[in-house]
Amino acid sequence: MNLPYTYTTKNSQELAEELRKIQIDEHIKIITLDIKDLYVNLPIQGIIQTIKFWLRKHNNSSMVIEQTLHLLKIIPKQNYFQYNDQIYQSKKETAMGSPISSTMAEIYLQVLEETYIKRWLESK
Repeated sequence: MNLPYTYTTKNSQELAEELRKIQIDEHIKIITLDIKDLYVNLPIQGIIQTIKFWLRKHNNSSMVIEQTLHLLKIIPKQNYFQYNDQIYQSKKETAMGSPISSTMAEIYLQVLEETYIKRWLESK
């Protein structure tokens, strides 16, 4: 999946070095968001609706959309972990260690950014 506003950094030092390179003038606005416990606190229904919107926006076929949404409803429910030789099912639906959690979070946050933050910045 090719997300439009993705930036990956290895660590905070690399991020700081990249930020130092930015030429800041009166036309630049920088916003930081600190999202606590990101994956486990994302609303799964909100994620599913956001991904449905995102898939439609990018002209995916109805079959692809239907299958993707079906999987996204199943995968978070398969959230198990082991502690002291006991297996538990997490009450949180989005698992921190799941390979799909970061992609779901990225899509969700990009749509929120596009829908709310970008419009807020443009409206001054």
